[in-house]
Amino acid sequence: MAARVIAALVLVLLGSLLGVPIAILLGTVALLLEVVHVTWARNGLDGVRYRRVLGAPHVAFGDELPLAIEVWNHRRLPLAWLRADDDTSPGVEVRERDLVTDEDKPAVLRNAWTLRPYERVVRRFHVTADRRGLHTLGPVELSVGDPFARRAATEERDTTDTFLVWPRVIPTTELAPTDRWGDLDRALQGLAEDPSRFAGVRPYAPGDPVRRVHARTSARLDRPMLKRFEPSRDRELVVALDVQTSDGPAWELGLTDDDVEDLYVVAASIVRQLARRRVSFGFLAAGYTGAETRIARVPVSSSAGQAERVLDLLARLSAHASMPFDRLLAVAARSARPGSTVLVLTARDPRPLATSLRRIERRGAHVVVIACGRQADRGAAQARALGLTARRAVMDAHWRTAERLVIAP
Repeated sequence: MAARVIAALVLVLLGSLLGVPIAILLGTVALLLEVVHVTWARNGLDGVRYRRVLGAPHVAFGDELPLAIEVWNHRRLPLAWLRADDDTSPGVEVRERDLVTDEDKPAVLRNAWTLRPYERVVRRFHVTADRRGLHTLGPVELSVGDPFARRAATEERDTTDTFLVWPRVIPTTELAPTDRWGDLDRALQGLAEDPSRFAGVRPYAPGDPVRRVHARTSARLDRPMLKRFEPSRDRELVVALDVQTSDGPAWELGLTDDDVEDLYVVAASIVRQLARRRVSFGFLAAGYTGAETRIARVPVSSSAGQAERVLDLLARLSAHASMPFDRLLAVAARSARPGSTVLVLTARDPRPLATSLRRIERRGAHVVVIACGRQADRGAAQARALGLTARRAVMDAHWRTAERLVIAP
């Protein structure tokens, strides 16, 4: 810019000395252009508003998330052109636009507009990612041109939006926990009641839900009476996921994405099926999720949205273990209530975990080992040799294309 200003001044000076009016005119026009350019460079992005709006904070693997990008020229002057370059994390895909690769940035979502004074424009896209995890859009680099379409100003705005991509979920064969409290057996302590096991009536007490009132008995006795049900724990489960897929220190394993994602797809599919059957379940894993704790945990619950909470956690969960799995099983032993079931999902030999698994059973919980991965048959057989209940979880194809997860003895 300084060179152009100097050249324009020289042109005006020579035109004056030599008496050439056209040189004076050209130099003056060049100076005016530079003044406009400098003014636009200082104030070109003032009043320009930019924002993204994601349709949801998370998306299922293979689905798309609505994305709206809004720009607003909140000023009296038009913009010859405005360009926005949004940084994207690896794996992000946009259906309507090919991402641009720059020298310093691996993938950029680029948009450009010409805006009238006070014009507001919204463009709508559909975004997804080809892998599980936390993905980002932003920060954004805004560039604006002066009235003569020359690039005048550039500004980076540190606005970042994030979305989670859940692990892939596929149809799963029935995983029916054994009914350990059937027929006339009773739980030793009261827990959540099983509405399928009617056990009589009792008088109404303040705070009881009105929907539990037994209408006929209340009318006959002329006072409110409530239905009673047997306490049950056979539908309460804790899913304990072994993040590590091979033996040895995590930093020496050289895990492949397929090994880890295969395990996470199994976990996500089982969790979705448990929620569909309205089972009260929780989740435990020894992995990093961005929080300070080294244990990824979702407390036991049967409330709506429990599966989504676990899928959010699985999306954030690292591929490397944060602690040995037997230490996580010790945590499960302390938290699992008597009569509940602990589903242990592992792709490793369960024999080194025998002490921890037996400790859980000594506390009154039931352990079911779900053997996953390439050695699922061997893992299930080794678990049965330890006297434990075992199942195999086998997909009918690669985790990206599989259509069914079979859980069998």
